[in-house]
Amino acid sequence: METTASMTLYHKRYNPKTRMDEWDKYPVKNVMWQGGEGASINKGYEKANDIYIWIPYDQNENLESIPFAIGDIIVKGIIEDNITKQADLKVKNYNIITHIPNNYGSFDMQHIYLGAK
Repeated sequence: METTASMTLYHKRYNPKTRMDEWDKYPVKNVMWQGGEGASINKGYEKANDIYIWIPYDQNENLESIPFAIGDIIVKGIIEDNITKQADLKVKNYNIITHIPNNYGSFDMQHIYLGAK
């Protein structure tokens, strides 16, 4: 699988001591990123900004330790910013709406698929 970009995942978790949500940051260096801003002639604006991401296991070490979840935030590129809420991000960001771990078949074909809006 040809990888075209990198991304940063912000995973939300609840801290029972502070009773607040906290965001953990995970850089992922090799991903195939498709989609983004624009208009679709066939489907209107509804799907124009959808993002489709394939993350190959064979090009990313310890991928199984990254806690991808519906509702998490993804950003194209490696971002150094730590956040306390989604509005803290000053770059275009998306929320994960689809997470499918395709971890069957030969190792060089295994990947994680993410859909985001």
